[in-house]
Amino acid sequence: MRPRRRRAAAAAAASAAAAAVALALAAPPVMTDAAWSDTENASSSVSALTVASPGAVRCLQSGLLVPATLGWNAAPAGGNVTGYRWTLVGSSNRSGTLAATATSVTLNANAVELGTSTFTLYAVGPGGWERVATNTATVGFISIALGVTSSCSTPAA
Repeated sequence: MRPRRRRAAAAAAASAAAAAVALALAAPPVMTDAAWSDTENASSSVSALTVASPGAVRCLQSGLLVPATLGWNAAPAGGNVTGYRWTLVGSSNRSGTLAATATSVTLNANAVELGTSTFTLYAVGPGGWERVATNTATVGFISIALGVTSSCSTPAA
């Protein structure tokens, strides 16, 4: 850097420092009264609930020319069950919802369907919270045009 540029840079830096000191001394902080500065109190409460489990799923009906029907026990009073949701995942992928008073669901085979799927039941409570049944069931269908058979099994207790 040339000597003239060095002096100009040093003078600019000194001027900036002097301006900052002068500004800090010239404008002291001012106290104000804000309208929102009073004390406020708030309170809240937290509650918890438990969604009752639908318990064990059991096979009620299956066989030649009949749909597969699965059942469970009704939700206990105060069980916080607002409905049920079920899924069938495997060779058949389906799902559905049921009323809180439901204790069974009947599953029909599609026109062409072959294989097994896992049936899972969930009790749905307030806010969409869910609780899964204590077991799943395996549901199978053999359906090619008119020949329909269904099967259902649950794990041994």
